[in-house]
Amino acid sequence: MAFLTNCSLALAAAFLLTTSPLSHPAVTGPTSRPAVNGLVPRPAVNSPVPRPAANGPVPRPAVNPPSHPSMEALVSYFSSGLESESEHLTDPMASWYKETLPADSIAAYRQWIWNAWKEANAGRLKQDWPEVAQNGWKDSIEWALPDGKHMLFAVLKKGHRPGGGYPLFINLHGGGCFPNEPGPWTSSVNNSEWRAAKILGSRYKDTPSLYFVPRMPDDRRGRWYNRSAQAAFIRAWQLGVLSGDIDPNRTYIMGISEGGYGSFRMGPFFADYFAGAGPMAGAVDTNQVPAENLRNTAFRVEVGQNDFAYGRALFGHLWQGLLDSLGAAHPGQFPHAVVVQGGKGHGIDYFNTAPWLSGFTRNVYPDTLSFAYYPVYDTINTEEKNVPFTYRKGFGYIRLDGLSGGGTNERSFYVEKKGNIYHILSADKKGIVTGTIRLYVDKVDFSSPVSVYYNGRLVQHKKLVPSAGVMAESLALFGDPARIFAAEVVVPLTKA
Repeated sequence: MAFLTNCSLALAAAFLLTTSPLSHPAVTGPTSRPAVNGLVPRPAVNSPVPRPAANGPVPRPAVNPPSHPSMEALVSYFSSGLESESEHLTDPMASWYKETLPADSIAAYRQWIWNAWKEANAGRLKQDWPEVAQNGWKDSIEWALPDGKHMLFAVLKKGHRPGGGYPLFINLHGGGCFPNEPGPWTSSVNNSEWRAAKILGSRYKDTPSLYFVPRMPDDRRGRWYNRSAQAAFIRAWQLGVLSGDIDPNRTYIMGISEGGYGSFRMGPFFADYFAGAGPMAGAVDTNQVPAENLRNTAFRVEVGQNDFAYGRALFGHLWQGLLDSLGAAHPGQFPHAVVVQGGKGHGIDYFNTAPWLSGFTRNVYPDTLSFAYYPVYDTINTEEKNVPFTYRKGFGYIRLDGLSGGGTNERSFYVEKKGNIYHILSADKKGIVTGTIRLYVDKVDFSSPVSVYYNGRLVQHKKLVPSAGVMAESLALFGDPARIFAAEVVVPLTKA
């Protein structure tokens, strides 16, 4: 789509038609050849971000730190919200937003804020992230998760650590849900599949890499998209980055069978954290996952041609048609490969996904961003009622916890940026979503006004001043060294 110079609801409608998973071309028939669009690895295009130190403390910035907030106040603020299950982020003190920063010192202040985040996480890092030798394993480590469940996991380091950190692979095992098991880890199927995931991870040709291989938190509710698993994925990502082990722009999620379903759902849900996702032998229907979330994130689907159970082969073909269509309409924005392995059933060749994913780097602040605001339910089947649900508090460079989704409502967002001009298109997908969003502003000329349009209407046109409060807020929201943003614009959702 060309840069929007005259946004309108008609364009918003056109966007929804071309990116919604509910709209896809007819499938012309099976093929064993991968459909590949936009597979040239992307360099990270970001302003300078702090790099976690592999050994020892991160150097302090060369500039003087702000007098307010103090390091102690920042550490206290970050510590109070770690792994919070609240639907809303607690904002920093109002006075922090008045602590303005020179635009030419943003990178140095990011380092200062990151130092405070590291100090706030020091105890969590020491307690929960294992020290593993090069080419070494640590197995059966146990985590207590925020919702009271526990998870076992293994960590494997393969090869020599690159200068920027290892690529991280979150590798999800197969198996599934066994409601009649007497305990959370008693399923022999899940135990066997976990062992297989560890062995396969050690054999994939992706060295150097670091593998995080979790075991299902509770066999009686064996799904990888429930809150326990979500919390574990983000903890592994954040602690791996904090430790200096992990390159935050080269992280991936993948899995087989039930792990394929999990990575199919969690890859798009957390697409702004991952450079890519690779579900294998576990395709879901195109109406269960929003394809617009996969813009800028590499996605590889592997399924057997004869894997007819639960519609897996059919869904693989449907995703092939949908992603091919999106890739053709938006060159380079939907990098993907869908491989329907000829003559194979549920057991397929698993060895091409990890090497393919490792060629991609996360684009932290793309000029074109799209995603759906939608809930993921803490359920094992569609018949369960009154189950907890989770919306993302933020996605990409948009804060979302000011929205009211109610557990059923969904909304699509599309952002285009050109220099200091942003255009946001948004429309309800299901029900009515109300509230406000916050656009985090980066990669702009702060000496000139920033213009923000929402559904064609100018909502702001003025110079923005970098703020310590916004930097603390965005880091608390994402826990990501590449997403410490210096300015924001509040955008109310309004009718056109």
